[in-house]
Amino acid sequence: MLERIVKRVPMRNPRALSRTIMEMVAEGELSQGMRMPTVREVADALGMSPAGVAAAWRELVDWRVLETRRRGGTTVLGPAVPRRATRYDVMMKASEGIPLNIGHLTPDKTILPPLERAFAAALGDARVHDAAPDPISQRLREAVEPNWPFQPGFMMATHGGIAAAELALQTSVRPGDRVIVDAPTVSRILDILEALGARAVPVTYREGGPDLGELRTALAMRPAAFVYQPVGNHPTGFSVTPEWIGRAADLLAEAHMPIIELVQAPLMHAQPWLSLGTRLPRIVVHVHAYNFFTGTDLRVGVAGGSSYYIDRMWQKLTFSSGWVSRILQNALAFQLTDATALAELQRYVDTCRRRHADMLDSLARVGFSLPRTDGPTIWLPVPDEYVVTNQLSSRGIVVHPGSYFAPAPLDIDHVLINGSALGSQQTLVAETIGSIVSAIVPRGR
Repeated sequence: MLERIVKRVPMRNPRALSRTIMEMVAEGELSQGMRMPTVREVADALGMSPAGVAAAWRELVDWRVLETRRRGGTTVLGPAVPRRATRYDVMMKASEGIPLNIGHLTPDKTILPPLERAFAAALGDARVHDAAPDPISQRLREAVEPNWPFQPGFMMATHGGIAAAELALQTSVRPGDRVIVDAPTVSRILDILEALGARAVPVTYREGGPDLGELRTALAMRPAAFVYQPVGNHPTGFSVTPEWIGRAADLLAEAHMPIIELVQAPLMHAQPWLSLGTRLPRIVVHVHAYNFFTGTDLRVGVAGGSSYYIDRMWQKLTFSSGWVSRILQNALAFQLTDATALAELQRYVDTCRRRHADMLDSLARVGFSLPRTDGPTIWLPVPDEYVVTNQLSSRGIVVHPGSYFAPAPLDIDHVLINGSALGSQQTLVAETIGSIVSAIVPRGR
Protein backbone atom coordinates (compact mmCIF):
# COMPACT_ATOMS: atom_id res chain seq x y z
CA MET A 1 0.00 0.00 0.00
CA LEU A 2 2.72 2.46 0.93
CA GLU A 3 4.52 1.98 -2.38
CA ARG A 4 1.32 2.67 -4.31
CA ILE A 5 0.73 5.87 -2.33
CA VAL A 6 4.30 7.04 -2.97
CA LYS A 7 3.96 6.44 -6.73
CA ARG A 8 0.70 8.38 -6.98
CA VAL A 9 1.39 11.46 -4.87
CA PRO A 10 2.33 14.19 -7.42
CA MET A 11 3.85 16.66 -4.92
CA ARG A 12 5.12 16.34 -1.40
CA ASN A 13 2.65 18.54 0.48
CA PRO A 14 -0.40 17.86 2.69
CA ARG A 15 -3.02 18.86 0.11
CA ALA A 16 -1.55 16.68 -2.63
CA LEU A 17 -1.35 13.75 -0.22
CA SER A 18 -4.92 14.09 1.01
CA ARG A 19 -6.20 14.48 -2.56
CA THR A 20 -4.36 11.33 -3.64
CA ILE A 21 -5.75 9.28 -0.77
CA MET A 22 -9.27 10.53 -1.58
CA GLU A 23 -8.83 9.44 -5.21
CA MET A 24 -7.46 6.03 -4.26
CA VAL A 25 -10.38 5.40 -1.89
CA ALA A 26 -12.95 6.58 -4.45
CA GLU A 27 -11.43 4.28 -7.10
CA GLY A 28 -11.38 1.28 -4.76
CA GLU A 29 -7.58 1.03 -4.62
CA LEU A 30 -7.84 1.59 -0.88
CA SER A 31 -10.91 -0.29 0.31
CA GLN A 32 -13.09 0.15 3.38
CA GLY A 33 -11.53 -1.31 6.52
CA MET A 34 -7.92 -1.19 5.28
CA ARG A 35 -5.41 -0.15 7.91
CA MET A 36 -3.26 2.78 6.83
CA PRO A 37 0.50 3.08 7.40
CA THR A 38 1.53 5.21 10.35
CA VAL A 39 2.17 8.93 9.99
CA ARG A 40 5.88 8.33 10.55
CA GLU A 41 6.02 5.60 7.88
CA VAL A 42 4.29 7.79 5.29
CA ALA A 43 6.47 10.79 6.17
CA ASP A 44 9.68 8.77 5.78
CA ALA A 45 8.55 7.23 2.49
CA LEU A 46 7.54 10.58 0.96
CA GLY A 47 10.28 12.71 2.46
CA MET A 48 7.69 14.86 4.19
CA SER A 49 7.52 16.10 7.75
CA PRO A 50 5.32 14.12 10.15
CA ALA A 51 3.39 17.36 10.78
CA GLY A 52 2.57 17.62 7.06
CA VAL A 53 1.29 14.04 6.90
CA ALA A 54 -0.70 14.56 10.10
CA ALA A 55 -2.33 17.63 8.52
CA ALA A 56 -3.38 15.53 5.50
CA TRP A 57 -4.73 12.83 7.82
CA ARG A 58 -6.79 15.41 9.76
CA GLU A 59 -8.36 16.63 6.53
CA LEU A 60 -9.21 13.06 5.52
CA VAL A 61 -10.73 12.36 8.95
CA ASP A 62 -12.75 15.56 8.61
CA TRP A 63 -14.08 14.33 5.26
CA ARG A 64 -14.88 10.93 6.82
CA VAL A 65 -12.48 9.16 4.46
CA LEU A 66 -10.27 7.91 7.30
CA GLU A 67 -10.91 7.14 10.93
CA THR A 68 -8.23 7.40 13.60
CA ARG A 69 -8.60 5.64 16.93
CA ARG A 70 -6.33 5.84 19.92
CA ARG A 71 -4.19 2.68 19.92
CA GLY A 72 -6.25 1.41 16.99
CA GLY A 73 -4.42 3.14 14.19
CA THR A 74 -5.99 4.73 11.13
CA THR A 75 -8.37 2.84 8.85
CA VAL A 76 -10.27 3.60 5.65
CA LEU A 77 -13.97 4.45 6.08
CA GLY A 78 -14.89 4.98 2.43
CA PRO A 79 -15.19 7.68 -0.25
CA ALA A 80 -15.51 11.30 0.84
CA VAL A 81 -19.07 12.17 1.79
CA PRO A 82 -20.21 15.68 0.91
CA ARG A 83 -21.21 17.77 3.90
CA ARG A 84 -24.92 17.98 4.55
CA ALA A 85 -27.12 20.35 6.48
CA THR A 86 -27.95 17.49 8.83
CA ARG A 87 -30.45 19.28 11.06
CA TYR A 88 -32.26 20.74 8.07
CA ASP A 89 -32.35 17.35 6.33
CA VAL A 90 -33.74 15.60 9.40
CA MET A 91 -36.42 18.24 9.94
CA MET A 92 -37.50 18.13 6.30
CA LYS A 93 -37.67 14.33 6.30
CA ALA A 94 -39.60 14.32 9.58
CA SER A 95 -42.34 16.39 7.98
CA GLU A 96 -42.77 14.25 4.85
CA GLY A 97 -46.30 12.93 4.62
CA ILE A 98 -47.42 14.57 7.87
CA PRO A 99 -50.56 16.66 7.25
CA LEU A 100 -50.10 19.36 9.92
CA ASN A 101 -46.67 20.99 10.02
CA ILE A 102 -46.35 23.48 12.85
CA GLY A 103 -42.60 23.06 13.25
CA HIS A 104 -41.14 24.83 10.21
CA LEU A 105 -40.87 28.62 10.26
CA THR A 106 -42.64 28.95 6.94
CA PRO A 107 -45.54 31.28 6.18
CA ASP A 108 -49.09 30.08 5.65
CA LYS A 109 -49.38 30.60 1.90
CA THR A 110 -53.16 30.88 2.14
CA ILE A 111 -52.87 34.25 3.90
CA LEU A 112 -49.73 35.71 2.29
CA PRO A 113 -50.16 39.10 0.56
CA PRO A 114 -50.53 38.78 -3.23
CA LEU A 115 -47.45 39.43 -5.39
CA GLU A 116 -48.85 40.06 -8.87
CA ARG A 117 -48.64 43.85 -8.65
CA ALA A 118 -45.19 43.66 -7.08
CA PHE A 119 -43.71 41.69 -9.97
CA ALA A 120 -45.43 43.84 -12.58
CA ALA A 121 -43.91 46.92 -10.96
CA ALA A 122 -40.50 45.27 -10.69
CA LEU A 123 -40.42 44.56 -14.41
CA GLY A 124 -40.77 48.28 -15.08
CA ASP A 125 -37.24 49.00 -13.89
CA ALA A 126 -35.13 50.26 -16.81
CA ARG A 127 -32.13 48.30 -15.48
CA VAL A 128 -33.83 44.88 -15.77
CA HIS A 129 -31.47 42.60 -17.77
CA ASP A 130 -28.56 45.01 -17.29
CA ALA A 131 -25.43 42.83 -17.21
CA ALA A 132 -23.66 44.97 -14.61
CA PRO A 133 -24.77 43.85 -11.15
CA ASP A 134 -25.32 46.05 -8.12
CA PRO A 135 -24.98 44.80 -4.54
CA ILE A 136 -28.50 46.10 -3.94
CA SER A 137 -31.01 47.71 -6.28
CA GLN A 138 -31.70 51.39 -5.79
CA ARG A 139 -35.38 50.71 -5.13
CA LEU A 140 -34.70 48.13 -2.43
CA ARG A 141 -32.10 50.27 -0.71
CA GLU A 142 -34.51 53.21 -0.62
CA ALA A 143 -37.19 50.89 0.83
CA VAL A 144 -35.15 49.43 3.69
CA GLU A 145 -32.47 51.98 4.58
CA PRO A 146 -34.75 54.54 6.29
CA ASN A 147 -35.79 51.91 8.88
CA TRP A 148 -32.35 50.31 9.31
CA PRO A 149 -31.34 50.41 13.00
CA PHE A 150 -28.12 52.31 12.19
CA GLN A 151 -26.48 54.00 9.21
CA PRO A 152 -25.00 51.17 7.14
CA GLY A 153 -21.69 51.63 5.38
CA PHE A 154 -22.51 48.98 2.77
CA MET A 155 -25.73 47.17 1.83
CA MET A 156 -26.33 44.12 -0.32
CA ALA A 157 -29.18 41.79 -1.18
CA THR A 158 -28.88 38.03 -0.73
CA HIS A 159 -31.01 34.99 -1.40
CA GLY A 160 -32.53 35.14 2.07
CA GLY A 161 -31.26 35.88 5.55
CA ILE A 162 -29.56 32.53 6.09
CA ALA A 163 -27.64 33.02 2.83
CA ALA A 164 -26.37 36.35 4.14
CA ALA A 165 -25.26 34.81 7.43
CA GLU A 166 -23.57 31.97 5.56
CA LEU A 167 -21.70 34.42 3.32
CA ALA A 168 -20.54 36.41 6.33
CA LEU A 169 -19.25 33.24 8.02
CA GLN A 170 -17.66 31.81 4.86
CA THR A 171 -15.62 34.97 4.36
CA SER A 172 -14.41 35.21 7.96
CA VAL A 173 -14.23 31.73 9.48
CA ARG A 174 -11.73 28.94 8.84
CA PRO A 175 -11.73 25.30 9.95
CA GLY A 176 -10.94 25.05 13.64
CA ASP A 177 -12.10 28.57 14.47
CA ARG A 178 -14.45 29.22 17.36
CA VAL A 179 -17.67 31.12 16.68
CA ILE A 180 -19.90 32.48 19.45
CA VAL A 181 -23.59 31.72 18.90
CA ASP A 182 -26.72 32.53 20.86
CA ALA A 183 -28.18 29.39 22.40
CA PRO A 184 -30.65 28.24 21.34
CA THR A 185 -30.23 29.51 17.80
CA VAL A 186 -31.28 28.92 14.19
CA SER A 187 -30.53 25.29 13.35
CA ARG A 188 -29.16 26.23 9.93
CA ILE A 189 -26.45 28.33 11.58
CA LEU A 190 -25.22 25.23 13.41
CA ASP A 191 -25.25 23.26 10.14
CA ILE A 192 -23.21 26.01 8.45
CA LEU A 193 -20.62 26.08 11.22
CA GLU A 194 -20.23 22.31 11.08
CA ALA A 195 -19.76 22.48 7.31
CA LEU A 196 -17.05 25.11 7.78
CA GLY A 197 -15.30 22.96 10.37
CA ALA A 198 -15.82 25.65 13.00
CA ARG A 199 -16.68 25.12 16.65
CA ALA A 200 -19.81 26.76 18.05
CA VAL A 201 -19.37 28.39 21.46
CA PRO A 202 -22.85 28.77 22.98
CA VAL A 203 -23.99 31.80 24.97
CA THR A 204 -27.40 31.33 26.61
CA TYR A 205 -30.14 33.66 25.31
CA ARG A 206 -32.13 34.89 28.29
CA GLU A 207 -34.98 37.40 28.42
CA GLY A 208 -33.23 40.65 27.52
CA GLY A 209 -30.37 39.18 25.51
CA PRO A 210 -27.48 36.69 25.43
CA ASP A 211 -25.89 36.12 28.84
CA LEU A 212 -23.17 38.74 29.28
CA GLY A 213 -21.12 36.68 31.72
CA GLU A 214 -21.00 33.78 29.27
CA LEU A 215 -20.21 36.22 26.46
CA ARG A 216 -17.24 37.60 28.40
CA THR A 217 -15.92 34.07 28.93
CA ALA A 218 -16.44 33.19 25.25
CA LEU A 219 -14.54 36.27 24.11
CA ALA A 220 -11.48 35.05 26.02
CA MET A 221 -11.37 32.08 23.58
CA ARG A 222 -10.42 34.47 20.72
CA PRO A 223 -13.42 33.67 18.49
CA ALA A 224 -13.52 34.42 14.78
CA ALA A 225 -17.14 35.69 14.77
CA PHE A 226 -20.22 36.26 16.91
CA VAL A 227 -23.62 35.29 15.49
CA TYR A 228 -26.78 36.19 17.38
CA GLN A 229 -30.33 37.45 16.92
CA PRO A 230 -31.02 40.87 18.43
CA VAL A 231 -34.72 40.83 17.55
CA GLY A 232 -37.00 37.81 17.93
CA ASN A 233 -34.49 35.06 18.68
CA HIS A 234 -35.44 31.90 16.85
CA PRO A 235 -36.67 29.84 18.65
CA THR A 236 -37.26 31.57 22.03
CA GLY A 237 -38.79 34.79 20.66
CA PHE A 238 -36.66 36.90 23.05
CA SER A 239 -35.10 40.22 21.99
CA VAL A 240 -32.30 42.33 23.40
CA THR A 241 -32.92 45.46 25.48
CA PRO A 242 -31.23 48.87 25.19
CA GLU A 243 -29.38 48.04 28.42
CA TRP A 244 -28.02 44.84 26.89
CA ILE A 245 -26.83 46.74 23.80
CA GLY A 246 -24.89 49.18 25.97
CA ARG A 247 -23.21 46.56 28.13
CA ALA A 248 -22.48 44.17 25.25
CA ALA A 249 -21.00 47.00 23.18
CA ASP A 250 -18.60 47.77 26.02
CA LEU A 251 -17.53 44.11 26.11
CA LEU A 252 -17.06 44.00 22.34
CA ALA A 253 -15.46 47.42 21.89
CA GLU A 254 -12.01 45.97 21.15
CA ALA A 255 -13.25 43.03 19.09
CA HIS A 256 -11.67 42.38 15.69
CA MET A 257 -14.24 40.02 14.23
CA PRO A 258 -17.62 40.29 12.53
CA ILE A 259 -20.72 40.52 14.70
CA ILE A 260 -23.43 38.95 12.58
CA GLU A 261 -26.94 39.97 13.61
CA LEU A 262 -29.69 37.85 12.04
CA VAL A 263 -33.33 38.94 12.22
CA GLN A 264 -35.59 36.21 10.82
CA ALA A 265 -38.94 38.04 10.86
CA PRO A 266 -38.32 41.78 11.41
CA LEU A 267 -41.82 42.96 10.56
CA MET A 268 -43.32 40.90 13.39
CA HIS A 269 -41.56 43.15 15.89
CA ALA A 270 -42.19 46.80 16.75
CA GLN A 271 -39.58 49.37 15.81
CA PRO A 272 -37.13 50.75 16.65
CA TRP A 273 -35.17 47.57 16.03
CA LEU A 274 -32.09 47.34 18.23
CA SER A 275 -28.58 46.61 17.00
CA LEU A 276 -24.99 46.69 18.18
CA GLY A 277 -24.39 48.59 14.95
CA THR A 278 -25.43 51.78 16.74
CA ARG A 279 -22.24 51.43 18.79
CA LEU A 280 -19.97 49.23 16.65
CA PRO A 281 -20.82 49.92 12.99
CA ARG A 282 -17.31 49.00 11.79
CA ILE A 283 -17.78 45.29 12.65
CA VAL A 284 -21.55 44.67 12.62
CA VAL A 285 -23.26 42.83 9.75
CA HIS A 286 -26.98 43.31 10.36
CA VAL A 287 -29.26 40.99 8.36
CA HIS A 288 -33.00 41.12 7.72
CA ALA A 289 -34.86 38.18 6.17
CA TYR A 290 -38.20 38.90 4.46
CA ASN A 291 -39.43 35.60 3.04
CA PHE A 292 -41.70 34.99 6.04
CA PHE A 293 -43.73 37.92 4.65
CA THR A 294 -43.37 37.22 0.93
CA GLY A 295 -43.24 33.43 0.62
CA THR A 296 -40.52 30.99 -0.29
CA ASP A 297 -40.24 32.02 -3.94
CA LEU A 298 -39.56 35.69 -3.17
CA ARG A 299 -36.62 34.86 -0.92
CA VAL A 300 -34.62 38.05 -0.43
CA GLY A 301 -32.55 39.14 2.53
CA VAL A 302 -30.64 42.36 3.07
CA ALA A 303 -27.30 42.75 4.86
CA GLY A 304 -26.25 46.23 5.93
CA GLY A 305 -23.47 47.51 8.10
CA SER A 306 -19.69 47.07 8.06
CA SER A 307 -18.17 48.19 4.76
CA TYR A 308 -15.22 45.87 5.30
CA TYR A 309 -17.08 42.64 6.01
CA ILE A 310 -20.01 43.14 3.63
CA ASP A 311 -17.72 44.08 0.75
CA ARG A 312 -15.98 40.73 1.30
CA MET A 313 -19.37 39.02 1.08
CA TRP A 314 -20.16 40.86 -2.14
CA GLN A 315 -16.80 40.02 -3.72
CA LYS A 316 -17.37 36.33 -3.03
CA LEU A 317 -20.73 36.48 -4.81
CA THR A 318 -19.21 38.05 -7.91
CA PHE A 319 -17.14 34.91 -8.61
CA SER A 320 -20.28 32.95 -9.43
CA SER A 321 -22.73 35.69 -10.48
CA GLY A 322 -24.65 34.76 -7.34
CA TRP A 323 -26.18 38.19 -6.96
CA VAL A 324 -29.93 38.55 -6.53
CA SER A 325 -32.15 39.33 -9.51
CA ARG A 326 -33.27 42.97 -9.66
CA ILE A 327 -36.78 41.68 -10.36
CA LEU A 328 -36.86 39.92 -6.98
CA GLN A 329 -35.27 42.87 -5.19
CA ASN A 330 -37.67 45.38 -6.71
CA ALA A 331 -40.68 43.17 -6.05
CA LEU A 332 -39.75 43.17 -2.37
CA ALA A 333 -39.20 46.93 -2.48
CA PHE A 334 -42.72 47.35 -3.87
CA GLN A 335 -44.20 45.25 -1.05
CA LEU A 336 -42.41 47.44 1.48
CA THR A 337 -43.39 50.82 0.00
CA ASP A 338 -46.65 50.68 -1.98
CA ALA A 339 -49.59 51.87 0.15
CA THR A 340 -51.95 49.07 -0.85
CA ALA A 341 -49.25 46.41 -0.51
CA LEU A 342 -48.33 47.75 2.93
CA ALA A 343 -51.94 47.54 4.06
CA GLU A 344 -52.11 43.91 2.89
CA LEU A 345 -48.81 43.18 4.60
CA GLN A 346 -50.05 44.70 7.85
CA ARG A 347 -53.19 42.52 7.74
CA TYR A 348 -50.96 39.48 7.28
CA VAL A 349 -48.75 40.48 10.24
CA ASP A 350 -51.81 41.16 12.39
CA THR A 351 -53.20 37.72 11.51
CA CYS A 352 -49.90 36.02 12.39
CA ARG A 353 -49.73 37.87 15.72
CA ARG A 354 -53.32 36.94 16.56
CA ARG A 355 -52.72 33.28 15.71
CA HIS A 356 -49.57 33.28 17.83
CA ALA A 357 -51.46 34.80 20.79
CA ASP A 358 -54.27 32.25 20.35
CA MET A 359 -51.76 29.41 20.42
CA LEU A 360 -50.16 30.79 23.61
CA ASP A 361 -53.60 31.13 25.21
CA SER A 362 -54.51 27.57 24.27
CA LEU A 363 -51.27 26.23 25.72
CA ALA A 364 -51.82 28.26 28.90
CA ARG A 365 -55.24 26.63 29.36
CA VAL A 366 -53.63 23.18 29.47
CA GLY A 367 -51.00 24.22 32.00
CA PHE A 368 -48.07 25.77 30.13
CA SER A 369 -46.80 29.07 31.53
CA LEU A 370 -44.97 30.82 28.69
CA PRO A 371 -43.54 34.32 28.16
CA ARG A 372 -45.48 36.62 25.85
CA THR A 373 -43.43 37.34 22.75
CA ASP A 374 -44.22 38.74 19.32
CA GLY A 375 -43.65 35.36 17.72
CA PRO A 376 -43.90 33.66 15.38
CA THR A 377 -42.08 30.92 17.31
CA ILE A 378 -43.07 29.28 20.60
CA TRP A 379 -40.33 27.59 22.65
CA LEU A 380 -42.22 24.99 24.68
CA PRO A 381 -40.54 23.19 27.63
CA VAL A 382 -41.40 19.49 27.79
CA PRO A 383 -40.21 16.54 29.90
CA ASP A 384 -38.91 14.55 26.90
CA GLU A 385 -38.68 16.19 23.47
CA TYR A 386 -38.38 12.95 21.52
CA VAL A 387 -41.41 11.35 23.09
CA VAL A 388 -43.44 14.49 22.39
CA THR A 389 -42.29 14.83 18.77
CA ASN A 390 -42.82 11.15 18.03
CA GLN A 391 -46.22 11.02 19.70
CA LEU A 392 -47.37 14.13 17.83
CA SER A 393 -46.02 12.76 14.56
CA SER A 394 -48.09 9.61 15.05
CA ARG A 395 -51.12 11.92 15.35
CA GLY A 396 -50.26 13.80 12.14
CA ILE A 397 -48.60 16.85 13.72
CA VAL A 398 -45.00 18.00 13.20
CA VAL A 399 -43.03 19.95 15.80
CA HIS A 400 -39.23 19.93 16.12
CA PRO A 401 -37.02 18.82 19.04
CA GLY A 402 -35.22 21.64 20.82
CA SER A 403 -31.87 19.86 20.56
CA TYR A 404 -31.77 20.74 16.85
CA PHE A 405 -31.37 24.39 17.86
CA ALA A 406 -28.53 24.07 20.35
CA PRO A 407 -24.86 23.14 19.92
CA ALA A 408 -24.79 21.49 23.36
CA PRO A 409 -27.40 19.63 25.44
CA LEU A 410 -30.09 21.87 26.91
CA ASP A 411 -30.81 21.91 30.63
CA ILE A 412 -34.51 21.43 29.86
CA ASP A 413 -36.03 19.68 26.84
CA HIS A 414 -38.08 21.86 24.49
CA VAL A 415 -39.99 21.63 21.24
CA LEU A 416 -40.37 24.37 18.66
CA ILE A 417 -43.82 25.43 17.45
CA ASN A 418 -44.62 27.95 14.73
CA GLY A 419 -47.32 29.87 16.56
CA SER A 420 -48.63 31.50 13.38
CA ALA A 421 -49.14 28.27 11.45
CA LEU A 422 -52.70 27.48 12.57
CA GLY A 423 -55.76 29.40 11.46
CA SER A 424 -57.84 27.27 13.80
CA GLN A 425 -57.43 24.07 15.84
CA GLN A 426 -55.16 25.78 18.39
CA THR A 427 -57.23 24.35 21.23
CA LEU A 428 -57.19 20.83 19.80
CA VAL A 429 -53.44 20.87 19.20
CA ALA A 430 -52.70 22.33 22.64
CA GLU A 431 -54.87 19.71 24.34
CA THR A 432 -53.10 16.97 22.36
CA ILE A 433 -49.70 18.27 23.47
CA GLY A 434 -50.93 18.61 27.04
CA SER A 435 -52.21 15.05 27.18
CA ILE A 436 -48.93 13.67 25.81
CA VAL A 437 -46.84 15.69 28.25
CA SER A 438 -48.95 14.72 31.25
CA ALA A 439 -48.38 11.03 30.49
CA ILE A 440 -44.57 11.31 30.32
CA VAL A 441 -42.35 10.27 33.19
CA PRO A 442 -39.47 12.81 33.05
CA ARG A 443 -36.09 11.41 32.17
CA GLY A 444 -33.33 11.50 34.76
CA ARG A 445 -30.51 13.88 33.98
